[in-house]
Amino acid sequence: MSRQELAEAINLYLWQHHQIVHQWDETDIGRLERGENRWPGRRRREAFRAVLQVAADHEIGFYIRRSSTATSDATAVDQLVLAQLEPSAEELLHGSGVGRGEWSSFAVVTSMLAQQRQAVPPSALLSLVEAHRDCLLTLYRKAGSDSIKADIGAMLGEASIVASRLWSAQGNHAMALAHCGYAHTLADRSGDVRLAAVARIFESNLHSGASTLIHADGDIMTGLRLLDEASAAGPQLTAAARARIAAEQAQAYAALRLPRQAKAALDRARQHAAAITDDDRTGLFSDWNTTRVQVYEGTCYLLLDEPTVAIEHLENAAAALGEDEGNLNVALAARVDLAAAYGLTGQLDAACTKLGDAYEQLRRIGNLRGIARAQRARESLSPWNNEPAVREMDQRIAAA
Repeated sequence: MSRQELAEAINLYLWQHHQIVHQWDETDIGRLERGENRWPGRRRREAFRAVLQVAADHEIGFYIRRSSTATSDATAVDQLVLAQLEPSAEELLHGSGVGRGEWSSFAVVTSMLAQQRQAVPPSALLSLVEAHRDCLLTLYRKAGSDSIKADIGAMLGEASIVASRLWSAQGNHAMALAHCGYAHTLADRSGDVRLAAVARIFESNLHSGASTLIHADGDIMTGLRLLDEASAAGPQLTAAARARIAAEQAQAYAALRLPRQAKAALDRARQHAAAITDDDRTGLFSDWNTTRVQVYEGTCYLLLDEPTVAIEHLENAAAALGEDEGNLNVALAARVDLAAAYGLTGQLDAACTKLGDAYEQLRRIGNLRGIARAQRARESLSPWNNEPAVREMDQRIAAA
């Protein structure tokens, strides 16, 4: 067979057996021969096996591409992603025989990648998230059905928010804002109230500099406005999303030295967190539970200059999160704030040990957002720069 003859045979098979209108030509076969594509969609592989009369994909030369430089964490995620992305974009868009259940596997990938953002180093996960987002963008642009386009748009928005969090962890604030802003705009354009609210939650966190604990020039008022807009979605949000809104509001009020408003928001966060079910703990909110609220509570008391109360909450939260690999970044944030609280009470040894430990771990996983938070905590210890414990900690940080 020539390349064109093979392409036509594949097209004919897909129409006869699956009523899929397929328009491959010799150029597409050439891409396979050159190795530009090593893993066609499931039904395409079926067609190739039938036309070429072989039993297995590897007899044709099909295989899943693996990066030799990928970390073990990235490879593990990559395997899950590729397993879910079996249907190709072309089949999903043009194949009348492809059902919602098949293309909805993209939703599983979107949720899975979102859940991995706390456990996998940002640099290992970002390229996978961006690749998945690009694939969703292609589907979104070409989808013919309004209902399917709306569903894909929701996944595209969520993938953009996940990418935003990873760009932020990489220290690229502009790209983080751009991705979150895109999700925000996409949701407003499509009328997706839930996605619009979720985008605003995470956009708020970026603008406020996590209520100035990460960036000294955080815009707290813009952050509060976005949270207020997000809260308007009300019942369309899960309990986990509502808990996060209230916790972020509490942190902003605490940074503004408004204790009554901060404590009222914390009460709301606890109430919503108590209502979280396993169904709520998926995707972007997979890491939410009552312990997560306790971290915010400790941070709020730190911002309100009540370090003793902050220590109590943060110690309990850090202990609970100690064995939770899915909440690694949250646990490290709790330890950083705990170090700052110990510093305010004059317990320098404890402060420096905890901050040094957290900094080394943040550096090891490449979380620059967490490192910025640690550097802000270090600034709070500047009155004791000449103390031996502080100098020893600085040496650890320099070595890291």
